[in-house]
Amino acid sequence: MRRILVTGFEVFSQHKTNISQDIISTLDEKIIVDDPWYKSRAYKLDGVEIELERKILTVDSFGSRNISERLGQGESWDAIIHMGLCDSCLIPRIELLASNILDMKIPDNLGRLEKNTKIGESNLKTKMNHEIIFSKILSQEFELSFDAGNYICNETYFHTLKAIANRKSDNEIPCIFLHLPNYDKITIENCKNLLSEVIGRMIFKPVISVAAGVIVHDSKMLVARRNDKQHSGYWEFPGGKLNLRENASEAIVRELYEEFGWNINSVEHLGNWFHSRTDYDIELIVQKCNFQGELPNFNDKKNWTSHDQIKWISDHAGVSPYVGCDEEVANAVSGLI
Repeated sequence: MRRILVTGFEVFSQHKTNISQDIISTLDEKIIVDDPWYKSRAYKLDGVEIELERKILTVDSFGSRNISERLGQGESWDAIIHMGLCDSCLIPRIELLASNILDMKIPDNLGRLEKNTKIGESNLKTKMNHEIIFSKILSQEFELSFDAGNYICNETYFHTLKAIANRKSDNEIPCIFLHLPNYDKITIENCKNLLSEVIGRMIFKPVISVAAGVIVHDSKMLVARRNDKQHSGYWEFPGGKLNLRENASEAIVRELYEEFGWNINSVEHLGNWFHSRTDYDIELIVQKCNFQGELPNFNDKKNWTSHDQIKWISDHAGVSPYVGCDEEVANAVSGLI
């Protein structure tokens, strides 16, 4: 069973309610969280039982330091999710950075009004790999943000991230801050569903969706040799990760232009292949593509960013070794050309 700490804040200023407090008050002590990547994973993972520690923090300096002090005393969780009200937000915001500056527009609940006050030497970012964890959209619309404000939400996030960084442990506690809009923009149930999905993203092995382009010409397919540090000398069908809210056709057109300066069309979906790595799984979405107009000059490599050679092959044995499951793709595609 995983132990996860979820916090909200009490009512503050002129507000009559605080949606983060209300969520904490309605959460069950134990919940089952399903694999958020089940549609993109090649195998099934069972749901995970989560024990939630629910905590409502005071809107003052004591509340902002409550969790950091507990971490300093040796307490630990499998993940920490802070939540707070963002009255100006139209949709939920997943905060990725805590500022080292407090600059309050209104006093906290004890009357403190800090103006342009440093609380640390530099800003702190969550150590979570948001480019992987939030690479696919959630059922509830959200946005990634690098501005948690300069009030108690930001102060709490900063102290928690600092305490996590100061822990003498090899196990990094993933921590995120979730800013929620007010009741006129979202419901409690939508917030709870979002929270469940965020927890799933934090505890399950993620799946990265990658687009790969198969370019066929004269009954041969194009493969490219990587020259980056991780896969130098390995061959692949070129492509790259899908950006948030981007489909495979859009991604492959963008990636081949960014990596080679080529203008291509994505004309057909050839299938999905899967590859498992230690930290994440890969869903390889393979698109058949063609060049716009004439073939480019392959001797002109000034715009190439991650490769040093291309080759036209008629079957998978034409090059070796391959990246990931690209040899399986080559073997399958060779029967189609």
